[in-house]
Amino acid sequence: MTDQSISGRNNALARHLGEKLDVPGDTLDTVLRRAGREIPRRLRGEARYLVEAETMAQHPKLYHMVDKARMKRADRALRGAVRGRDPKQERKDRMLGTLAGIAFGLVVFFAVLIWFLAWRGMIGPGT
Repeated sequence: MTDQSISGRNNALARHLGEKLDVPGDTLDTVLRRAGREIPRRLRGEARYLVEAETMAQHPKLYHMVDKARMKRADRALRGAVRGRDPKQERKDRMLGTLAGIAFGLVVFFAVLIWFLAWRGMIGPGT
């Protein structure tokens, strides 16, 4: 594995994670920072290692300290963690959840308004 192949792998992983998590970014570091808690906690350390390994691979003496097997495992684990995700469906679910919250708030508001008007005698059987 050379410096270019490590960078290429990380860039390919960044594109994959960016698509699946609906996060913009060109580098793996940027995508991971923007994804935040979307990356499972147990894999955040592995993701940081991939970024660190890319930096280490650019230095001739540190290049030999990069654990290629760990990089493969981390890459495979990160790809597996986002395998079943559909960004379009998640966006739609988020929108529907927001609209449901707004609708519930409006229903509660009008229920309280009707109760208040009935309590004050402005509407009801005697009006």
